[in-house]
Amino acid sequence: MPGYFRIEISEASGQADRDNGEADPPALSLPGARLWCDRQPLALGGHGYLIGHLFERGEMSRRVLDLHETAVTRMAASSGRSLVSDYWGGYVSILARPGGGLAIFRDPSGLLPVYYRADGAGVTASSDAADLGRRGGVDYPAVARFLANGGAPSRETCLEGVQVLLPGECLIITSGSRRLESWWSPWDWTQVPHKRFEVAARKLRAVALDCIESWASCFDSILTGVSGGLDSSIVAGAASRRAAALHCLTMIEDDAIGDERRYASILAKAIGVPLLEAHYDLGKVEIDRAVAPHHPWPHAPFYMQAIASAHEELRREHQIDAFFSGNGGDNIFCAIRSASPFVDRFMAQGPRHGLFDTLRDLSDLTGASGATILRHAWDRYRDCSRPVKLHRDTSGLSSAAIAELDVPRPPHPWMEAPEGTPPGKAAHVRLLARAHRSIELYPRRSHPQHVAPLLSQPIVETCLSIPTWQWIEGGRDRAVARAAFKSIVPVQLLRRTSKGGPGGFMQRIFQANAEHAGDLLRTGLLARAGLLDLRTLEGASQPTVAGFEKAQRILALCAAESWVRWWTDVRAS
Repeated sequence: MPGYFRIEISEASGQADRDNGEADPPALSLPGARLWCDRQPLALGGHGYLIGHLFERGEMSRRVLDLHETAVTRMAASSGRSLVSDYWGGYVSILARPGGGLAIFRDPSGLLPVYYRADGAGVTASSDAADLGRRGGVDYPAVARFLANGGAPSRETCLEGVQVLLPGECLIITSGSRRLESWWSPWDWTQVPHKRFEVAARKLRAVALDCIESWASCFDSILTGVSGGLDSSIVAGAASRRAAALHCLTMIEDDAIGDERRYASILAKAIGVPLLEAHYDLGKVEIDRAVAPHHPWPHAPFYMQAIASAHEELRREHQIDAFFSGNGGDNIFCAIRSASPFVDRFMAQGPRHGLFDTLRDLSDLTGASGATILRHAWDRYRDCSRPVKLHRDTSGLSSAAIAELDVPRPPHPWMEAPEGTPPGKAAHVRLLARAHRSIELYPRRSHPQHVAPLLSQPIVETCLSIPTWQWIEGGRDRAVARAAFKSIVPVQLLRRTSKGGPGGFMQRIFQANAEHAGDLLRTGLLARAGLLDLRTLEGASQPTVAGFEKAQRILALCAAESWVRWWTDVRAS
């Protein structure tokens, strides 16, 4: 499937050593590096190669299948940085450095995962963490941090020695040294001059339609999940304009909240696509089976097993070669519910009349009184210069594991805002950083790739440049996106302020597996490593909010346990 790659670099010998037992020869070689990939990469005029999808920027983006001489010259003169300014897509590039050495660059969208391991003088990078992790090489303190921090973004993984190359980041490998350079940062786009609401909506519409249609044109048969929510409706509506064959799937849980067929049908009828339906099947869920072992962290919930089963059946029936989703929409469309937009507008414009419009919008959005919003706004304003504190959930973790959480770790550059950044815009960037956990559904070597087109670089840059108070204009969240897609998304869906989800199915999973979950955790590797407080198993079956939350936490711990067992037991893997 397009996008799988492995890069092995060894400057010491000029040839990368293989130690994984595979006999397939490399697709290409550079001085000191070898490259394996599933499809012929794009040659960068003798300066390196690019794996994935590349589009040339413009009012109508153009898929790049070969580079003309002028583009090659510009790329060489910029040492590869023209990729950021002149193009966008979902790719990784390996580039020869002018003064010697090599560079691995991950595009700003992050739509192609890049993991890497450094061993001595060598570096191995891959789109699949299973290429890099070693059986028994689970980093248990990192697992505890992951569980406590709710999957907050980080360069570290839960596999010893495996790290993440962040979107827009370049890993430079020269003789005897490695360093990271930031070629693209979201903070550069938070300082763009503001546009009027109507202008921002028109800009977002043009950019988003171009990006989504460009992605849709790359595949013969696309399956996209739809719920009748705003984000998935935007993706499906825009993709239907260029896709050769688009199939819409809605997952159904047999309760009022989990059955979205009414709204999904409105969308499917509007874009002229038949609606496919699949029920969440409890029989497809095994809590002692890792949901996504190819990921370097245990973040995938058990309901994904039921979705994967439905995807596999439809993949065979309709010859699907790409899965699309609205993942990341809440993040880039700035779906925050706090007093931060009020503070942002005050910092940008002072006590003008428009500030009270934002106060009213926040009140309409959250239901809070003006006095309550002003009190929270004051607290946010005072905290602007303080380091951000991550929300932690330490339930189910042992006191020893909790004590280790405060050990200093290298910060994620998107989690620390430059001085003077308004708090709402800082929160917007942190939302974007979290979106990249949900990019990869399945291993690329065996499945169609997953595309989350709303995370495309031009869309992200456009959204980051829109002030936070415009996203809540009229007392509705994601207001700019709602205005931008009036003629694409049916009005019934644009007006929706809430939607269902798999919460009811997750509760059914727990009820069917409560006893097994307890056994799995009591006898498991996480408990043996001293990470768990097994008292969390008490009272999880109670039909209360606290009982429901505890049940969900236990399932998250079980998902981590199953993931750890996969990476520890050679037979299971």
